[in-house]
Amino acid sequence: MGSHAGASIAFRAALAAVDEGVELRGLILNQPHHGGVKRTAAEESSVDDRVLPLPANDLLWELALPLGADRDHEYCNPETMLAGVDAARLRRLPPCLVLGRMKDPPRDRQRTLVEALQKAGVTVEAKLDGAGYHAMELFKEDRAAEFIAQVTDFVRRHTGAGSDVHAGRSRL
Repeated sequence: MGSHAGASIAFRAALAAVDEGVELRGLILNQPHHGGVKRTAAEESSVDDRVLPLPANDLLWELALPLGADRDHEYCNPETMLAGVDAARLRRLPPCLVLGRMKDPPRDRQRTLVEALQKAGVTVEAKLDGAGYHAMELFKEDRAAEFIAQVTDFVRRHTGAGSDVHAGRSRL
């Protein structure tokens, strides 16, 4: 599981794990944070977003990407990232839960990622219509409870775990 930029790390780690024959039961990508050179409608409307304003988002990518790379780099743009991965490799991924928020600036890129995974034949549960903005589960108790419930439900369904989930005995 990964949240925000960590969702990309979790995705790449899952690909590497299945390449090595590791059996994964699920992959959770919480509000994957992606970008690209050509702005999406959601990005264009996020100039003054309260959590992830466009200028700050651009600066984050400038600091995170390799020197000289733009936002179409495979670490940033989901289309570029997936262009280098064939469908057969993607199909080895376990069921994926992708969570998003209605006011999250990267929401269009999250949909692109979900659609590409589904097109490749990956089982994806997409819940991209969560109320609020980027990382809201960190700031609002009710959104945190919703997030925990979604993750718990996914883990239980894909591991057959009951209360063991909280005891740390089941792993995704």
